[in-house]
Amino acid sequence: MRAIARHNSHPVDFRLLLDETASVTILAAPRPASWRRFATALALGLGAVGTSACDRVQKALNPEPGDPVWRSDSTLLASKPPVLLRVVRTDSSTRIVPIATVGEQGYRPLRLGNRGWRAFDLAYLQSTASLTPLRDGDGLSALTPQRGMWEGPALDSIPGCTVILPGAQAALPAGVQLLLSGPRPPLNSTQGMDGGELQRTLAAIPTLIAPTVGISMSLLPRYRREVHVISTGATAQPSIVVTFDDPEVVSDTVPMMGQRPRQLVLVLDKGIYGYKPSYTFSTVGNNKSAPRLRYLGYVDVDGDRKAELLFGLQTPRAPLYTIFMRFEADAWREMAKYERGRCQS
Repeated sequence: MRAIARHNSHPVDFRLLLDETASVTILAAPRPASWRRFATALALGLGAVGTSACDRVQKALNPEPGDPVWRSDSTLLASKPPVLLRVVRTDSSTRIVPIATVGEQGYRPLRLGNRGWRAFDLAYLQSTASLTPLRDGDGLSALTPQRGMWEGPALDSIPGCTVILPGAQAALPAGVQLLLSGPRPPLNSTQGMDGGELQRTLAAIPTLIAPTVGISMSLLPRYRREVHVISTGATAQPSIVVTFDDPEVVSDTVPMMGQRPRQLVLVLDKGIYGYKPSYTFSTVGNNKSAPRLRYLGYVDVDGDRKAELLFGLQTPRAPLYTIFMRFEADAWREMAKYERGRCQS
C-alpha cells in the first residue's frame, strides 16, 4: 500500500493503489496540536479499507458454497438407503410413491428438493431399477417400474405445486400395497398356528369383543371380514389382524351419539390364556369421526428383525397417509405417522 501526502494548504489525498476502484478518502491537513487525533483516524480509515480488500480476496479464493438443499440430498442419495414406497391406485392409473427411508437408521420420512427428487427418480424409479413388492408382508418376485416420473415427459403434475413427489408407473400383482427398494429384511422366526386355534379365536370376537365397542353380535355377520395371520417376529407366535367393515355408510347429518361403529379393526396376540386383543380401533366412519383404516401389511422399518404394522386410510383425500405401529409392552402402539401428500410444497 502506498499513500501520497502533501503537507500544505490543500487537502491530503490518500488513494489505495492496490485497488483502482477503491474510494478516495479526503482528510483535512492536520494541525500540530491535533496530530495524534489525525493519526488515529488515519489508521482506522486505512484499516477499514484494507479489511474490505481482504474480504474481497477471501471471497474470490473461497466462493460461496452450492445449494445446501442439494448438498444434503446428494449425500443421502449417495448412501443408497432402502426406501419404502406406497401404492396409489385410481380408476385411471397406478402409481408407486416413495415415502420414507427404512433400515438400520430407522424410519425417516423423505423430503427432498426438486433436484433431489429428479436424482431419486433416476436411481430408484426408472425402468432399470428393481423393487420388491410386498403382499401381506411377504416379499414377492422383484419387478421393474414401467417408467419413472421424469423418464421422458413428466407423468403428471399438481397445479400450483412447486415440489412434487415422483410417482412411477408400474404393473403390480393384486393385493400389493407396499414396495421396498431392496429385498425384504429377515425377521425373527415364529411358531406355527393350526386352523383350529384360529377358528376358536375368531368365534370369540362376536361374543366377547364386538359388544364392548357397541356392535351387536346379531349385526356383526353383516360386516365384511378380512383375516390376516402374520408372523412379524415381534412375538413368538403369529399375530392375527381382523377387520370388519359394514358396507352401510352413515350420513354426515346423523348424530354420532348412539351410532354403532361401521368398522372394527382388531390385532390379537397370544397371551397366557390364549389370544387377546393387543390393538382395537372402531369408527362410525363419516366426516365427523375418524376415517376407516386399511390394513397395508407389515415391514421391519428399523432393522431389528421385528416388523411394524402399517395402516392407511380408506379415503382418496389422503392416499399416502400411513400409520406405523410397533409392538411394545404386550400391545401394538403407534410409532409414527406419515401425513404428507404428493405435493411437498
